[in-house]
Amino acid sequence: MDPLPVESLVVDVDVLDERGCAEVSDRLEVLRPNWLTRGIGCATFGLATYLDVLASESPENTYFGRLDRHNHLIREHFGDLLDRVAESLAELLKTPTRYDERVALPGFHVFEGEGIATTPRPSQHFDLQHRWLRWPFPIAPVEQAVSFTLPLALPRRGGALDVWDITEADMLRLERLGQTSETIETTRPARRHEYRVGRMAVQLTPILHRIAAIPERQPDDRRITLQGHGIRDADGWVLYW
Repeated sequence: MDPLPVESLVVDVDVLDERGCAEVSDRLEVLRPNWLTRGIGCATFGLATYLDVLASESPENTYFGRLDRHNHLIREHFGDLLDRVAESLAELLKTPTRYDERVALPGFHVFEGEGIATTPRPSQHFDLQHRWLRWPFPIAPVEQAVSFTLPLALPRRGGALDVWDITEADMLRLERLGQTSETIETTRPARRHEYRVGRMAVQLTPILHRIAAIPERQPDDRRITLQGHGIRDADGWVLYW
């Protein structure tokens, strides 16, 4: 397969204007009774592999058993947004994109109050969730994965992604030298990739990253993002969360 015609490992794509983001955020607020509480100040609208499979003792119940309901809610209320995201990614990746209802559709992260980090948290990771799903089709022989974040509302002090231009293979080599993903920032500081409302940040390959902290938060701050990943198969990219 041909390499992607871009150089940076994280690129930005304009998807919505500020008015469109506010309209989506308002729609999401109406659906608050359907949010899934994930911790203090943290919720999702939709299922997420890293929470409902990897962090679950019973993925059959928390993920596969709830797919139909949560996918239906997302498709019913945000199908237009999903279509727009798929079109934007297809244009960027120069390959068709699609959704498959047998895995979770991209969904929303919502952080409020204490859920908005004001100090760095040791949560850096690679997005490799696809390895723990039962794919109903064969994925590409050479593993290819992307991740994307579309900010819809950000705190007054903004929002960002801490990224290291370190792949899983790089990390394995560093671990042989005594480094870990938690200690890496002592020798290789993260690069801050600033978010902008309506502009989708796309990781073109799994790299080490985490949610960036902000200097301070206000009581009414919200951090709302549409989250998703993509895995490559013979026909293009399948988008999921």
